[in-house]
Amino acid sequence: MKLSIKLVLVFITLLTFDASAANTTFNHKGIQKGAESFSCYRDPCSVVKVMNFELLKSTSNYKLIKLKVVGGRQGWDSEKTIWNHHFHNLYITCSLKKPSVKNGEQTTIVPINRQMAVPGVLYADTTLYLKACHNFDGESTDAAKKYGYNVKDF
Repeated sequence: MKLSIKLVLVFITLLTFDASAANTTFNHKGIQKGAESFSCYRDPCSVVKVMNFELLKSTSNYKLIKLKVVGGRQGWDSEKTIWNHHFHNLYITCSLKKPSVKNGEQTTIVPINRQMAVPGVLYADTTLYLKACHNFDGESTDAAKKYGYNVKDF
């Protein structure tokens, strides 16, 4: 009798974990108009300022957002940002299965998972993605644990 109760409890726990990962609420509050995203994997740091935010599509599994941004750079020891002189659009797909950032013709799948940090070349995209989709500042492995990501292909 005790064994069957334990099995039922384990099963319920597994279902609860799976359901919470599938029902992740995306939070775009940190990337609205005027927000800035900094990523400092190397010198100079990458800076993005949001000029416009638009939610293009929303389903239970993903959100597609369009950001009109201006990019810039900032040295490690500098407080001054040097801004580019042109705007461009970024399309971010908030998804636990296929998180991505599209810039022009290039779409980057963001490999957020518990086992490894993202490669340096994807650090800026990952930082922006986590800010745009979860209002999250921190390590990608921590985000994977918190939200249930397990994306390894990129």
